Amino acid sequence: MSIIALTTAKAHLRLESDYPDDQVQGKLDAAESSAAQFLNRRIFEDQDALNAAVAAVPAALVAAGVAYQNAMTAAGEVEDSVARCAAEGYALRVYRAAQTSADETYTGIVMNPQIEAAILLTLGHLFENRQDVQQGAVQQLPIGATQLLFPFRVGLGV
Repeated sequence: MSIIALTTAKAHLRLESDYPDDQVQGKLDAAESSAAQFLNRRIFEDQDALNAAVAAVPAALVAAGVAYQNAMTAAGEVEDSVARCAAEGYALRVYRAAQTSADETYTGIVMNPQIEAAILLTLGHLFENRQDVQQGAVQQLPIGATQLLFPFRVGLGV
């Protein structure tokens, strides 16, 4: 489910209400995902949704830890060293993904007008430019979207 209503997205794209939803929804989801990935954090519709997600993180991490321990135990029983290493590596990747998800949730942000504008700007770009290159001009993420999102970005490192 999108953070931005499909009707809002269609209005932004200046589409009629009977325009097929499935031709907009995928691009809207991609624009929202792109914004969240750029920000290195999850975007929530309101404070209640953020609070509920944060409250669920500890249980999710405990479950991921149990799954990791079970996977490592099972991997330890594999006789072939290459297969055991692969199984251990997979278990670690799954656990790290759970940690990343927890980090993105803990640093989550409530939707604000700048983030909404950036998502809609990206949506418009995805809707109008359906290929990477147009008549010799390379298209990138609209610079306005980057500028709108950058103040809210976390985890940039040093």
